[in-house]
Amino acid sequence: MIGNWRRFIEEFLVQALSWLFLVLLQCIFRVTMVLWFYKKISPTTMFNDIILALFHGLRFDSKIAGLFLLFPFLFNLILGPLNRFSIVVRVRSFFTGLGIVLICAASIATIPYFEEFGDQFNFFLFEGLYDDGSAVLRTVWVEHHPIMHIMAIVALSMITWYTLKRSRTYAHGLSNIQFLSPNSVLMRSIIILTMIVGFSGAVRGSFKSRPAIRKWSDITGDDLLNKTIMNPLTHFQYAIKDFNRINGKSGITQFIGRSSPRAAAENYFGVTKDYLLSSYLRKTVSGSGNRIPDHIFLIIMESYDMWPLLPEYRSLGLGENLRQFGRRGIFFDRFLPSGASTMASVSAILTGAPYTGVNISRVASEREPLPTSIPYIFERLGYRTRLFYGGFLSWQNIGNLFQGQGFDKVFGSPQMEKKNSTRVWGIDDDLLFSFVAERTLPGTRTLNVILTTSYHPPYNIDVEKFGFPLKDIPPELVPKFDGSMNMKQLGHIWYSDWAIGDFVRKIEERHPESLFIFTGDHYGRRFINSHPTLYERSAVPLIIYGENFITPGGPSSISTPGSHIDITPTIISLIAPDRFEYQSFGDPLLERTGSGLVASEKRIGFGYNRMILNEHIVDVGKRVIKGIGLSDGKEPHSIMIQDIIGQQRSLFGLSWWRIFRGNDLQGP
Repeated sequence: MIGNWRRFIEEFLVQALSWLFLVLLQCIFRVTMVLWFYKKISPTTMFNDIILALFHGLRFDSKIAGLFLLFPFLFNLILGPLNRFSIVVRVRSFFTGLGIVLICAASIATIPYFEEFGDQFNFFLFEGLYDDGSAVLRTVWVEHHPIMHIMAIVALSMITWYTLKRSRTYAHGLSNIQFLSPNSVLMRSIIILTMIVGFSGAVRGSFKSRPAIRKWSDITGDDLLNKTIMNPLTHFQYAIKDFNRINGKSGITQFIGRSSPRAAAENYFGVTKDYLLSSYLRKTVSGSGNRIPDHIFLIIMESYDMWPLLPEYRSLGLGENLRQFGRRGIFFDRFLPSGASTMASVSAILTGAPYTGVNISRVASEREPLPTSIPYIFERLGYRTRLFYGGFLSWQNIGNLFQGQGFDKVFGSPQMEKKNSTRVWGIDDDLLFSFVAERTLPGTRTLNVILTTSYHPPYNIDVEKFGFPLKDIPPELVPKFDGSMNMKQLGHIWYSDWAIGDFVRKIEERHPESLFIFTGDHYGRRFINSHPTLYERSAVPLIIYGENFITPGGPSSISTPGSHIDITPTIISLIAPDRFEYQSFGDPLLERTGSGLVASEKRIGFGYNRMILNEHIVDVGKRVIKGIGLSDGKEPHSIMIQDIIGQQRSLFGLSWWRIFRGNDLQGP
């Protein structure tokens, strides 16, 4: 019996040692990540914040380590008294080894993920399930050198396992300590109870009433540190949870709780109507446009931020064509994307349904044109609708989705330039625009949606061939530049603008009765330094240009806040006849008066995890909501923010309902 007891204690101590190794391994990776991205730490962050982040991180590390040792611990409790330690050892060895490998793999993989998305594994990870697998793998191969990462995972796993194996001799020595080997049943019971309590605290990450949970990860004032508190495996757990919750049958409750869809409609639209969502979405044009354009070009630019167009960065010369179109047309400088990824924003723009975390291309309604969709509306205005995507139509099921939404023609890169098919994400922008220009003919009104791809890793276009002039960072921007972007990346921003300028000039020569709309699909996640403002890492441009449709002397720069869902109603406000009816979740950013176009009275633009007002931008994607004044840097009033957040959640809840349940707000 004594021998069995000592073996039982020794096995428990080995498990405790394994738990400690798994915790320390995660802690080492956390410190490595903080050092790797130290440039992103705010200059105002105190050393105490770093210590606080590391301390709270240990709680999540303890929880993950405890989960890997759960089965070994239970097996020791059950089989140890039966002297079946060989089974216990095999179970412990398997789960400890699995823990080491998964922790090393997740921790190493999260570094390139963070470099690309500015966060550890999150909800958007699962968009990769619908992505172009080949393109993703080729991008990863070029940009992130996966062989080196795999070798690092194998090497670190082997080193950790070897070190742990050599350390197990200490457990054998400790098992001989007298107080761990009592003869009385009472003392042994107390030791076992202490083990259970201690292990329970370890696997919960806390000895308090509540275990380690996500809200504990927002305890410092530094964004980078907060993102490192939870380890990669915990981030992955929450990513799965969030994905399943949003895409489940009760996904609407994530936005409006136990409130009814009709109450959400009343809250967002500010009116009470019947139980049909269409009644709330219905809008009517007031006044008639001066002219109807022959061709409309809605150009959605890959990863194009607002910041290259801001005055303080003009010396880089990255967006001179778009600047010119903004001066001669209308430039909206308070504008947000609908999502943080291409499909999130493109689906919102083209279907008119705000992005809620649902991949609309994979739900049942993909074959049913939504009444808010661009092709549905513009077909009624007499336009043939065409979609030109510089990538592959199989990507995210985009071809089937938008054919189902009513586009007359949908083109992908293989139909445009077979010789250029070696590009990872599709064809170069200049070839894409040439294809569109060749197929834009007189005699038929067309709405042309163009999705570009070139400003995307691996950034392998020879931009110098097209005349990229920048060789060095301008002296006045050197203090801001810290190497976060390289010349190749800056050159691809310039190239996107160059290709657009060349395209617009060609179209204007052939088809002067044309209207152009430019926007970015999402912010580009890259900036010339590691500390962009909330506005700089959130906003995208919206520019409307057409020599024969934007009255000279009218508003050129408008601060009316808006987002992607407002694009369609804004275009309609320019061109549709008087009393034209349509449905939209958004609102026009322009109004027609007897004297011409004026800014609308819209006061809020809703992105997926941002909202923008005339004077403030607010980040609502975190547990701790942060807002900042656009001119004075001051925080907006908390009561005002909470009221607006309620409207935003109502909007998303209604969008979710329309996609999954339909028009009847009383539906099941």
